[in-house]
Amino acid sequence: MSRLKNSPTGLQLFKESLSKLKEKFDGTQGEPYIVESNHFKALYFDSESTQSLMDMRAPIRLVVSYTETMMGFLLFQSDPKSIAMIGLGGGSLAKYCHHYLPRASILVLENNPKVIALKAKFHVPENSSHFKVLETDGAAYLRDTEEAFDVLLVDGYNKLGQATQLCSEDFYASCLACLKPGGLLLINFSGMADLNQVYQKRIDRGFAYPSVLVTEDDQMNQILFVSNDPSLSIPAEDLLRRSTALSKKHDIHLARTAQNFLAQRKLDSR
Repeated sequence: MSRLKNSPTGLQLFKESLSKLKEKFDGTQGEPYIVESNHFKALYFDSESTQSLMDMRAPIRLVVSYTETMMGFLLFQSDPKSIAMIGLGGGSLAKYCHHYLPRASILVLENNPKVIALKAKFHVPENSSHFKVLETDGAAYLRDTEEAFDVLLVDGYNKLGQATQLCSEDFYASCLACLKPGGLLLINFSGMADLNQVYQKRIDRGFAYPSVLVTEDDQMNQILFVSNDPSLSIPAEDLLRRSTALSKKHDIHLARTAQNFLAQRKLDSR
């Protein structure tokens, strides 16, 4: 999820439409709906928060900046074999990983059947042996599963914000238990920075290595990087070198993500 204010230029195309739709949709109790312009398609639960944004001329392209930051896991896991995601939205991350990481097995956990019903409108791939969208509560699934993943991406929101079951110490313990050695957990936080730091402290109590909370340039989202090994302590020169190499394959702002990550890690070390 990303807030409309100070968001990328594409979102501004929806302002006029949103003002007309606000009264109609804001009382829908989290019912998803779609807003389209000539070039963009967006998923909303209300007229303030964009759940997903797709460029209809390039459906796989990541449009909203926080999704590019979440793909920053590539800096530490460039070729993961197993990826799990909580929260489908319009499928931006799922589509990107399916296309650019064809050797990865991808599992998307989404508890809202009405969001899943819209996935074809956002060009989300059909389920297959290596790509699955399951209708289930992500927190409950991770608590009960014996599966393990190289990468776990948490981006679960509803009309009221981040789902409460995705913010508890029990949930974070489940995340830790589901990661393979060297595994990465990335969480999208959108909201009050002070509260996000509370969540970060909960996570750090369960993980042996410190996390890094990267603030987006627009100040509206924060992405938490967590690992169950010391990989987040990679020397700055090596991380920047990785971002340069990966940018030959991935047309996303990995260099920006690496720089923001290193700036925050430096602040945390003071």
